[in-house]
Amino acid sequence: MDGEDSRTPTVLKVGGSLIDVATDLIIYLIAAQVDALVVPGGGPFAETVRHYSGRLDETTAHWMAILATNQYGFYLASSGAELVEDLRTVECGIRILLPFRVLYERDPLPHSWNATADSVAGWVAHQLNADLVIATDVDGIFSANEVISTILASDLTSETCVDALLPELLEKFELNCTIVNGRDFQRVVDAIGGRNTIGTTIIGRK
Repeated sequence: MDGEDSRTPTVLKVGGSLIDVATDLIIYLIAAQVDALVVPGGGPFAETVRHYSGRLDETTAHWMAILATNQYGFYLASSGAELVEDLRTVECGIRILLPFRVLYERDPLPHSWNATADSVAGWVAHQLNADLVIATDVDGIFSANEVISTILASDLTSETCVDALLPELLEKFELNCTIVNGRDFQRVVDAIGGRNTIGTTIIGRK
């Protein structure tokens, strides 16, 4: 990841698949004194929306799913981390973003299940000129049963552990993204700090 002085604290997306360890992860990050704005995934809250999405139009489902990330955000904040809703007030330390308000005001993403919290995190990282880390429940992107250390966003043409829109956004925003297994808390710390760790970096920056 880039360590330029012009870049702000890392944007860290914490996937819903980590919900059973997520608050422990946040506590670990606070203790490690790292700086990150956490974008919550949707987890079981978004899955409830998806379950009923056949009865909904795409726009309704989109905003309900974004509201679901707010629910996960409140859950993550039970760790003691501070909640924020305004990208203009991001400070150092660990902050949990409630994404709904800023997204509803600006409406920057397509109303589709191709754009999940991964894309939200990518958009937020672009807005803040920040590095992007995605913590999920796998070690990264695999090829022949091995983790790929780096891959171009343009080469992601099939389904992976990130949503379908994210590679396109990474290219558009010229942004890199590092995927790590959030069940290994130290890997997340290392990725935020720009240090080598097990995971996959998707290259969108030219």
